[in-house]
Amino acid sequence: IHLPFGYQRGALLLREPEGLVVRAVAGWADHELLVGTSVAEGSSIAGAAVQQQQPVRVADVHQDQTYAPLWAAPAIRSEMAVPIVTAREVFGALVVTSDTEDAFGEADVRLLSTIASQLGVALDNARLFDTEQRRVRQLERVNKLSIAITAQLDSYENLRIAAEAIANIFEVRHCGIVLTGAGPAVVARSAASVGPGEPLRFSLPLQQIAEAIELRAPLLIPSVSADEKLCQSAPQLAAAGVEALALAPLLSGGRQDGMIIVDATGRQHQFLQGELTLLETIASLLAQVMENARLYREVENERSTLRAVLRGAADPILLIDPHDRLLLANRAAEERLGLSAAGMPLKALVHQEELLRALGSGRNGHEAQPTSAPSEVTLDNGATFSVSVAPVRNVDNGLLGRVAVLQDITAIKELERREQERLRSMFQRYVSAQVVEEVMAGGGDFGEPAERDVVVLIADLRGYTSLTEGLEPRVLVEQVLNRYFTAMIDVLYRHGGTIDKFLGDGFIGLFGVPIAREDDLERSLVAAVDLQRAFAELQRGWREELDLEIGMGIGLGYGRAVVGHIGSAQRLDYTVIGDVVNIASRLSGLSKGGQIFVSYHLVDALPRGWRTPWPLQPIGRVPLKGKHEPHLVYEIEYR
Repeated sequence: IHLPFGYQRGALLLREPEGLVVRAVAGWADHELLVGTSVAEGSSIAGAAVQQQQPVRVADVHQDQTYAPLWAAPAIRSEMAVPIVTAREVFGALVVTSDTEDAFGEADVRLLSTIASQLGVALDNARLFDTEQRRVRQLERVNKLSIAITAQLDSYENLRIAAEAIANIFEVRHCGIVLTGAGPAVVARSAASVGPGEPLRFSLPLQQIAEAIELRAPLLIPSVSADEKLCQSAPQLAAAGVEALALAPLLSGGRQDGMIIVDATGRQHQFLQGELTLLETIASLLAQVMENARLYREVENERSTLRAVLRGAADPILLIDPHDRLLLANRAAEERLGLSAAGMPLKALVHQEELLRALGSGRNGHEAQPTSAPSEVTLDNGATFSVSVAPVRNVDNGLLGRVAVLQDITAIKELERREQERLRSMFQRYVSAQVVEEVMAGGGDFGEPAERDVVVLIADLRGYTSLTEGLEPRVLVEQVLNRYFTAMIDVLYRHGGTIDKFLGDGFIGLFGVPIAREDDLERSLVAAVDLQRAFAELQRGWREELDLEIGMGIGLGYGRAVVGHIGSAQRLDYTVIGDVVNIASRLSGLSKGGQIFVSYHLVDALPRGWRTPWPLQPIGRVPLKGKHEPHLVYEIEYR
């Protein structure tokens, strides 16, 4: 714009964390000194154009003192600034000056606005390209980090590698990782290079920070001096020039086992735009690797204990010749596999096809392939082995045979089985056996709190208070409550429902969790009717046996709620939280014995093509406690 369009002086200022920074000038004699200087955004004409996002003109800078001049120059009489802006971001401003008073008109505004618009698009594209390239570099480095920390099980070495890698991934000065827990804290730090071959370990109060803040998700602290939780660490952070921190917890089994601490000074904007998500991903990866290392150590300890119990017995090892004859079997193979007849063909010794295939997996005709991936074999006696087969060659690379090592992984498989049984046992507290198997087959986190569309069914007894006064507690429990809950839960499970909890004389059932089905709404209504019909059978028995008159009312609500394990580390319950529970509770309280009240939320959500087996009769708009507006309620007329 200086030469092609004849503007006397021009400057390009870009918006950066430290303010508006001059990145290019033309027409000034000392332009090399001006590039890189900062300009106050609040008082300059460039700052005004950026803040207002529209062109600003000053006809005579000597007469108009509204804005501070870009640079003190007595010859300058008029200035104009045009913002460089796109729909995505304000990048900065173009500024031109002239020694002539009122030198810039509407034509100049249009011209520079067009140039600024094109420049904004170019800057936006360049920034997007840089961002994409940066993301590619980050993902490559994350992949390398993943390979590095999964290649070995040394926890401290993994922390050191991760700290260095994270500082490199986010291009920050410092990164620290703290492991907390039952044992002493373990701290690893990245190194900031201050010169060739001179790494400097930064001494930030990492353990103090980790102990002061408890996290369940990544967090950006844009100003450490303003964060009251860091008041004790603030002086040391300030002395190190740390103004902002990005933190990510290392979570395992719902507990915080440590923290990643990144110096985000000058990069607050960067972390707000998605870097925290990547940091969380890295934290999850590192936590999983650390957990795997811990589990591996546990398994190794158990294996060592097992070996000690077995008086140092080694794993079975077999040496097999190229013609599938057994050349050698060690003592463990003799004792555990019954293989001791050297020179005999394998087929004559091994009668289990699966084991025979595993032992022959290293052969290809009379040649052996390179070491094959281990295969798992479970023997008839229940023991599980990981079978590894590798070729054995002489110094001339001639094939001598193959060696098979059978590693006993029964304990590991038992741990896996116990975990499956633990999950299955937990699920069976809430859902039927069929749903348990569906959940187990589908995988995923059964208890992770999440928003879901659910039907809440609440049922409770009528006449329960007087019932408790007239019956012995044992009779009340054995002949009334236990029979009642057993019958009701059988019906609920039969229709694919989930039991949330018992409420003394009632219960809460759910449809839509943990598995959502297309016909959950229809299932819930059919289940409600079947519950009343099953209860009618109980009524007849209680009337004949105990001379009791008991009724049951049911209320159903439908809507969005948070479902999952809720509580503390000491006590968790799988439950539902949301307004839909309150509505179902109010409707249940309004219903009389034998009645089923349904919220209009559920009725309105029913598929248009579904024909109800019984009339859904609107009973009007009913005031509900805690609700400002009356609630439209339907009754199922099933009788």
